[in-house]
Order: sequence, then structure tokens, then C-alpha cells
Amino acid sequence: MSDTHDAKAALEQIRQTREQALGKMEYWPWWYDAGYAMACGLLVAGQGFPTMIGMACVVAAIAVLVTIMRVWQDRTGVWVNGYSPRRARWAAFGLAAILMGLMGVSIWFGRVQGVVWVPLVNGLAAAVLGVVGMRVWMRLYRIDVRSLS
Repeated sequence: MSDTHDAKAALEQIRQTREQALGKMEYWPWWYDAGYAMACGLLVAGQGFPTMIGMACVVAAIAVLVTIMRVWQDRTGVWVNGYSPRRARWAAFGLAAILMGLMGVSIWFGRVQGVVWVPLVNGLAAAVLGVVGMRVWMRLYRIDVRSLS
């Protein structure tokens, strides 16, 4: 009887811990969305410009993403890799595929054709899609975590 009680208590503690983690992820500050949007936009738009500018955009985007990750983890104690939750994984892969497609378009029009405005428009589209993709991922993540309880 004691083993069954201990197992139920352990499962309940796991469920409560998951709910606490989800509670910390209910709110996003404006800087999280803005930073993520900026990083997505820089990654896409930068590819349409000369190599040095493109590399600077990649470095800046990575710096923004690392900063977001560190600050968020320090404030909430929680950070979840976007590719690990089973249901939410498809949203991360889907967003990555869309952003890579936009990068290809930026490269073609920016570097090959010399049409500078296309990478800029792609960067703006990537910023919007990044925030939308992040929100879709979070919704699926919540469903995934709650279904494990």
C-alpha cells in the first residue's frame, strides 16, 4: 500500500511542477516578442545582402536569441527547447522551413538579382511569422504538457 501511495504522490508532484512551469509561461513581456521577431527578421533579410552584412545579421540574431534565453531563464527558471516537445515540434520545424524558404528568396533577389527591397520585405514577413509561429508552438506545448498529466 505504501508503494502505491508513494507513486501517486510522486505523480501528483510531477503534475504540480508542470502546472507551475506552465504558469510561468503564461505571460510574455513585450521584449520577448520584439527580440524574437528581430532575430527572425535579421536571419532572413541579412541573407540578401553582401556576405559581411549577412554575417553581421546572423551574429546579431544569435546574440538576441541567446540574450532572450538567458534573461527568460533567469526570470522564470524555465527554458524549453523548441524541438523537444512532441506535439509542438512540428510548429518549430514548420517555422524553420518557412524561414529557410524566405532566406532562399532573399538570397536570390538580393544577391543574385540585386533587388534590395525583397530581402527587407522578407525580413518583415519573417518577423511577423516568427511571433505567430512562437505563439502556435506555445499553444501546442501547453496541450502536450497537460496531456502528460
